[in-house]
This record gives sequence, C-alpha cells and structure tokens, in this order.
Amino acid sequence: MATQNDNGIRSFTFASAITANTLVSVSGTNAAQAASTGASAIGVVQDDTAAGDQGAVKLFFPSQFGIVAAAGIVTAGSSVFAVTNGTIVGTLAASAATLGVAINSGVAGDVVEYVPKFNQL
Repeated sequence: MATQNDNGIRSFTFASAITANTLVSVSGTNAAQAASTGASAIGVVQDDTAAGDQGAVKLFFPSQFGIVAAAGIVTAGSSVFAVTNGTIVGTLAASAATLGVAINSGVAGDVVEYVPKFNQL
C-alpha cells in the first residue's frame, strides 16, 4: 500500500550528478533529473548529489495518490488527469482535469503516486 508523503521531502535517484538547489523533474519511476523546463519542475534538490545516488527533493506540494482507471496506463514522468469516475489516467480525456506528474508507472487498478503540477495551482 502506498504511503502519503506530507512532509514535502522525497528521495529520488539521479542518473547524472546534480547541484544543490537545482529545479528537478521526474525522469522515470522514483527517478529525477534537472528540469528541462519550468513547467515540468516538481521541486528542488537539497544537496549536491552524485550520479547514481539518491538525493532529497523538497517538493513544491505534498504528493498524492490515485487509482489508475480501468484499461488505463500511467507512465512515470507523464501528466496524470482526473476522470469522472474518481480515477486517474495518463492521457488527456474528455472532461479530465490535469492533476500533476506521475512518480511511478501503473496500469489499471494500480495506485500511482503523483506530485501536483506547480503551474496548475
């Protein structure tokens, strides 16, 4: 079962070295990288982190969780959208609202952790 992250700090693995106070975005399941655009940023890395190591990221907002809709797929690093049945999907659908960016991937029925998008709130 997923655990709610309310303290605002979460560990991610970095494939490349990164300098403290750099904006980061999700690059894969539980992985992050320097943000390529401001719109993709989810938080700020707290310390210098070597390639292959885990670094603490101060998230802009606490993470949330959603259940992937039937026949749905969510990919880590992609946007997630709320649909009318109370579940999430990884592809924009009619009547869907953008929620945030997925931290892990999932298929129908999986619980996916996501970070609300900074530019959406």
